[in-house]
Amino acid sequence: MLAEVNKSSSNTKLVLFLGANIGNFKFNEMPNFFNSLHNLLSEDDLVLIGFDLKKDPKKILAAYNDKAGFTAQFNLNLLHRINEELDANFRLNNFEHYATYDPETGACKSYLISTNDQTVQIKNTCIEFEKYEPVFMEISQKYSLLQFNEIAAKAGFQPLAHFFDKKKYFADVLLKRKKQS
Repeated sequence: MLAEVNKSSSNTKLVLFLGANIGNFKFNEMPNFFNSLHNLLSEDDLVLIGFDLKKDPKKILAAYNDKAGFTAQFNLNLLHRINEELDANFRLNNFEHYATYDPETGACKSYLISTNDQTVQIKNTCIEFEKYEPVFMEISQKYSLLQFNEIAAKAGFQPLAHFFDKKKYFADVLLKRKKQS
């Protein structure tokens, strides 16, 4: 859509990428995302982008292993939807939620672990799971402000302003697309 907007308007654009969705990219995928975005924007266009900041590792892990089980329910719901939408027969009670956080890389990953050897059928395909076999479900990448700013700058963006929540757990950054060198 950005390419289409460029054809019909030369006005300065503001692209919103909020809600820490950028965290669904692996760390090494961020530069490609920013380079692609840079190539779709015109000089002086703006981007307001939100992301999850690195913080106390115990707090991050506790959020993904929450006592109410929201993250586990979210991940198990994906199996439920596969059952409903793809005529599968996942038995949700045969999987347990498992989350990890690596404070060095900032990668918080969620898995579903098979609790026993089992066979799941999706339409005409059978998939074998071994006991303790992990199924990778999601990544929620955390960044330091310095890491984020460096990645954006290398792709040709200049940070104009940073906005934080009260605890500085999350950030929104207003970026300006700089002129190509």
